[in-house]
Amino acid sequence: MTYQAKGLQAWLFQRLTGAFMALYILYFLWVIFTTEQMTYSLWLEWFSHPLMNTLTGLFFIHLAVHSWVGMRDIVLDYIPRDSLRLFTLACISFFLIMISLWMLRILFSLTL
Repeated sequence: MTYQAKGLQAWLFQRLTGAFMALYILYFLWVIFTTEQMTYSLWLEWFSHPLMNTLTGLFFIHLAVHSWVGMRDIVLDYIPRDSLRLFTLACISFFLIMISLWMLRILFSLTL
């Protein structure tokens, strides 16, 4: 049995990931604008904190899921041939997985 997000589930994924990303961006902007002088050492200390590091990792995972659901719906709606549709979805998923792993690698390197 395979799992596919359809209809209401895809809509709910989009809304939940979008809400989390919006809250993260608001928090991020609030910290940027309320900090008097954001130096590299302060920036590194802020992102090295386990909570901020975890939230940033979750942000990028949510961004990948949000992107996948949106791009999947676009591809399914506008690419008629099954072979081209499968190739396009494979390329999109490969790209999203690669950038997610790259970002998680960067975040883990901050905590070491």
